[in-house]
Amino acid sequence: MRLDLFLKQTGLVKRRPIAKAMCDSDKIVRNGKAARAGDEVRRHDILVINYGAKTTEVEVLEVPPPVVSRTARHEFYRIVREERDESELRARLVQRTLQRDEPMF
Repeated sequence: MRLDLFLKQTGLVKRRPIAKAMCDSDKIVRNGKAARAGDEVRRHDILVINYGAKTTEVEVLEVPPPVVSRTARHEFYRIVREERDESELRARLVQRTLQRDEPMF
């Protein structure tokens, strides 16, 4: 199964074009190497996904079938590690606050 489709089917990324864009910008690493959207995902692969303010490392337990229910999504991967970058979260919060306080003309 393609990496971008795996990320979408398991709910790790909301939409397939977003998964492709993340792969193109080197935000996803598969088994220690930069991943491409068309890379094949296999059992026991380790994926490191950088969401910006959060980095998640998952192990692929099984390749899902073409249709997966929302309740069964978590059965196909195991979260190995999760890290949050508090400084990135604060920077985004400040940026949003400043954007709201600007006058709209």
